[in-house]
Amino acid sequence: MPARKPVLSAVWRKVIRSCADPARARHVLESLSATESAGLPGKASPGQARALCALFSGSQWAGDLLLKHPHWLAELAEERLAFPRRKEGLWRDVGRWLGEGFEPALAKLREFKQREMLRIAARDLARLADAQQTTLEISHLADVCLGAVLLLSLAQLQTRFGRAYHRDAEDNWSPTAFAVLGLGKLGGEELNYSSDVDLMFVYTEEGSVFRELPSKKAKTLRPVLSNHEFYKRLVQLFVAELARHTSEGMLYRIDLRLRPEGDAGPLVRSLASYESYYAQWGQTWERMMLIKGRCVAGSESLAGEFLEMIQPFRYPRSLNAGVLREIAGMKERTENEIVRSGEMDRNVKLGRGGIREIEFIAQTLQLLHAGRTPFLQGRQTLPALLKLVEYKFLDSREADSLARAYTFFRDVEHRLQMENNLQTHTIPADAKARARLARLMGCPDAPAFEKLRAAHAAAVRKVYDKLLRLNQSARQRPSEFPDQFDRRESEWEQLLRQNSFNDVDRSFKLIYEFVNGPGYVHVSKRTVELAFQLLPRLFALCRNPAAGRTPSKRPVLSDPDRVMARLDRFVSVYGARAVLFEMWAANPSVFEMLIWLFDRSEFLAERSIRTPDLVEDLILSGRLRRRKGTEEILTELRHGHRDVDQKRWLRKYHQTELMRIGLREIIGLADLQQHEEELTALAESCLQYVLEVALRKRRLKSSSLAIIGLGKLGGRELNYGSDLDITFVAPDAARDLPKLQQIAVEVIDLLTATTELGSAFQLDARLRPDGEKGLLVNTIGAYEEYYRQRAQLWELQALSRARPVAGNPGLGEQFGKLVSKLTDFSAKSSGVLKAEIARMRRRIEKERTPPGQDALAIKTGSGGLIDAEFIAQTICLERGWREPNTLRALERAHATGALSKADGAALIENYRHLRRIEAILRRWSYEGETVLPAEPAPYYR
Repeated sequence: MPARKPVLSAVWRKVIRSCADPARARHVLESLSATESAGLPGKASPGQARALCALFSGSQWAGDLLLKHPHWLAELAEERLAFPRRKEGLWRDVGRWLGEGFEPALAKLREFKQREMLRIAARDLARLADAQQTTLEISHLADVCLGAVLLLSLAQLQTRFGRAYHRDAEDNWSPTAFAVLGLGKLGGEELNYSSDVDLMFVYTEEGSVFRELPSKKAKTLRPVLSNHEFYKRLVQLFVAELARHTSEGMLYRIDLRLRPEGDAGPLVRSLASYESYYAQWGQTWERMMLIKGRCVAGSESLAGEFLEMIQPFRYPRSLNAGVLREIAGMKERTENEIVRSGEMDRNVKLGRGGIREIEFIAQTLQLLHAGRTPFLQGRQTLPALLKLVEYKFLDSREADSLARAYTFFRDVEHRLQMENNLQTHTIPADAKARARLARLMGCPDAPAFEKLRAAHAAAVRKVYDKLLRLNQSARQRPSEFPDQFDRRESEWEQLLRQNSFNDVDRSFKLIYEFVNGPGYVHVSKRTVELAFQLLPRLFALCRNPAAGRTPSKRPVLSDPDRVMARLDRFVSVYGARAVLFEMWAANPSVFEMLIWLFDRSEFLAERSIRTPDLVEDLILSGRLRRRKGTEEILTELRHGHRDVDQKRWLRKYHQTELMRIGLREIIGLADLQQHEEELTALAESCLQYVLEVALRKRRLKSSSLAIIGLGKLGGRELNYGSDLDITFVAPDAARDLPKLQQIAVEVIDLLTATTELGSAFQLDARLRPDGEKGLLVNTIGAYEEYYRQRAQLWELQALSRARPVAGNPGLGEQFGKLVSKLTDFSAKSSGVLKAEIARMRRRIEKERTPPGQDALAIKTGSGGLIDAEFIAQTICLERGWREPNTLRALERAHATGALSKADGAALIENYRHLRRIEAILRRWSYEGETVLPAEPAPYYR
């Protein structure tokens, strides 16, 4: 017999009729009445009834959460919703069970966060709190949760390793402090219901971790970890627990990309490291980002020291006029690249006239003036607008319209996010959902809501345009940039020379054909207009020495003539000129990306011309912004298992990935170290995949082979065109080595064979025992016997970079343990070791450096890359370290005193510089270039 529906009182019936979604509110109430909280409709006060109906009609997530935890209804009593909770009260709740143990405390913390978010949402939807109060409560809750997880994580690591210390000014050991810095909306105490939490981490100074309090005599104590390693592990544990999905829910999604060097940078830095970075490399967007910085967990005094240190950077006393152009460019790129087509007016955060533009207005004016007017300094948007009016930097009517729009859009954003607890900023296209949103915002229907939204957006855009908007036509006005070719050649010649074109006659001809076509095809008036819109984008990327501007860090094209020639070829190969120009006009980032590609890499430019859709697909699909690891690449490769022609599939995939990785490096989405890691991940995945192909061909389910990477593959330092140094290892129990040899041969063939699409990688297996004369596959025992009895020092030196990269993981781990033993020279005479390595280095320098080109030979010449690599390998052998990566080995040597501070810092800096030069050379030609050109060439950038 079906359960009887509850009889609702007159109070409930009245409240339900007036809420935004009566049907949904009634459904949740009826469902709750069937739980242990039966009788709810009769028990609720009128105020609680209004709040609950507002909550149920505005949030599917809240209704589902209450059905799962009906006893939480007590938290939504009228008296508990009347006022916001203070941070101190939240801490008192958490403090009652924080000492119950790591896992139990985290489980209760996750439930606590869900319960508090439910209460905040009820206050918000019932209009018991405005947007500013709501974001402040959400931010305070985040502070408490972050602080609690930090305390639990720190206790875990201190129990395991000890505590971190550093030497103070008097050479005493002092405890090292640690702080978590909130950025973005968390830093501004303006957090959303489903915001990512932007964080950075800082510790006082470099030092060591000890299990007991060190004294001055602690120089003889053995540290457990360096401070950097300890705090890196702390950050990893802290972030993992915050983002972990459990039955109690998740705490927060963490975004660490605002730290120096983004994904490629260290997770945590010392104060001195931050100071050095921002002094040398800090950019405008980082100044703006740091405006919102504040301490959210850990040492407040350390965070205060950090903020004081960066104060001159985030609030400079003067900035050049180009900063407005740079800031506007950031927003323009957001519109072109991030907001999907068709959502520009529906995205309340990133769209035109949205939240981001209001934030940009406030932060830009702070950036320009707060260094000289300190009262303008502040983290929050609305108070900043008031201060800007007070000090006459913003008109009061403009500030009022911005504040009203900001409050409106934040309310909209909250209602979008609390519907399903999802990170969204886009007004739904669905009519029913839009109508409910309109009612939640106090509008009678969707058209009224849209009219109000459009009015707010227009008001914001008007102020934004006045302050920041780049006038595209102003970049090259008609007087400077002719809009036709008839009798205007002299103006064109002057313009081309001003923009660093050298072969003016040829480039003028190519530009003419770019606009009007080659003469044997009809070009529509629309296509001509589009071409004239695209040309200023090309010219904006060229150097303009005649403009008389001060030098800028903004990159410029190194060879516009070459770029124009490549562009001409690309358009010819593409064929559909009108379609291509329309696509470029709609997606200017694709056009500009191709321009940079043509300028920076001959090899990748040729590949893009042969496959014209490749770059477009990478950008518009969003894949260019993704950093892929080995597992993700391997999963994608396995989609081709059923392809009849495995070589073709592998090469097509490899070419696409190589273009993606190359573009990421060219436009700065990945620095050199990250670029090398991504190329290495691609190589490892391809090796594992072709091994699986060879095994599947023989109907073998598992591999008794391990592939060991050596050289740059072993060190995760692959660059453009690097060979893969590998060797194949079999277990001692292997009985059929000839069959394993066949598998190894097929692995090599699948990757290296030349087809109509070229090859994927070149493999080099000559570093195996006995070189080319030795067996391609041998057992671990045979390797051990060879290296102990017959190997020369250079072979053991090469072995120090060995690392399992594919195949049987257990066998690879076993080989790794053998390598650790074989390359541990810590008990042997270091003098003999160093003398032999030095002799070998002199021989390489003499035999491999072209005569008279020692200064240009960046690899083999005096002071070249091999010097740094040999230093790293010598230190690793001498100390028994297992660190195949040259840079990490040098950094470890620097941190532990194996290299002096001065020598280590200079060596690391110059090694990075030479690696960058080598990468630029290789990127251009995809060849193993190791010697700088005798004559300067403009394309080496």
